[in-house]
Amino acid sequence: MVRDDVLRTLEEHRGEQISGGTLARKLGVSRTAIWKAVSSLREMGFPITSAAGGGYCLDESSDALSEAGISMNLTTRYAAQHLCVLSTVDSTNNYLKQRAADLPHGYAVVADCQTAGRGRLGRSFVSPSGSGIYISLLLRPNIPLERMHLMTVGAAIAACEAIQETAGFTPDIKWVNDVLMHGKKLCGILTEASIEAETGQLSYVIVGIGLNVRTPAGGLAPEIADIAGCLEDFAPHAVRRNALAASFFNHMESCCDLIAAGQTDALINRYRSFIHFLGQPITVIRFDKREPATAVGIDSNGHLIIEQNGQRSTLVAGEISIRLPEQTR
Repeated sequence: MVRDDVLRTLEEHRGEQISGGTLARKLGVSRTAIWKAVSSLREMGFPITSAAGGGYCLDESSDALSEAGISMNLTTRYAAQHLCVLSTVDSTNNYLKQRAADLPHGYAVVADCQTAGRGRLGRSFVSPSGSGIYISLLLRPNIPLERMHLMTVGAAIAACEAIQETAGFTPDIKWVNDVLMHGKKLCGILTEASIEAETGQLSYVIVGIGLNVRTPAGGLAPEIADIAGCLEDFAPHAVRRNALAASFFNHMESCCDLIAAGQTDALINRYRSFIHFLGQPITVIRFDKREPATAVGIDSNGHLIIEQNGQRSTLVAGEISIRLPEQTR
């Protein structure tokens, strides 16, 4: 589509003036087609300026989400190679679940806003427009069910590596998949799967993630203000959501490939590199009970090894509470 080609070119030359004639020659279309494409992009909210004799320019501060803006940063073979960008959706996970039967491996949806975002255990996930990015990725991995939980581990790794790459700082992971900086939660991850009833085999996995990029107008919702943080609270520069989404897809595909190949040691080593609470006291929360323990290590399956009263055991499920020390990395 001409519109996407124009946007991709303007993204590549963000902040620079490019004449309509140059765009027309580069893309092999008429100047009228360029004008119509730019008009359409402006209607979509892209801040594109124009000057007589100077051409078109995508404003340096633009952070509008687009398929072209994400695709130009992808290095994947399948993740997000089929991509849909929405301004508003009830839930990106719901969007894929409703269409999963007809969608290919690697299909992704990215939204600017969710009206009914969901987290783990049925919790709501606040998803305002313009301040975050909400992603779901449909995968059909050929893996045994006992490896399925590693998709959540992979999502946490991919989120951290994408933050490192695009926001310029290194967050922590609190087991299992809470991505934090200075104790503030930066994102939510929800992995859902469908199992074929007759065969007991995995039909598909949907990896959903919401990343808080910047504080929304009016501030964070009161119910999360004390626990949530945004990438730009810690980043040394503005974070571009298109680049962040693409980076997540790039790293998530890498994690999926390791899981599919059974190379779980390499995956868990990447996971451990973001875990900095080992050796510290924690509270284990299981079945509404809270018990003190010490975090000892992460085993080869990504499970948490804890110590209580001198006895070690492995947490396969549940939650932990921990006060992470202030860190500057």
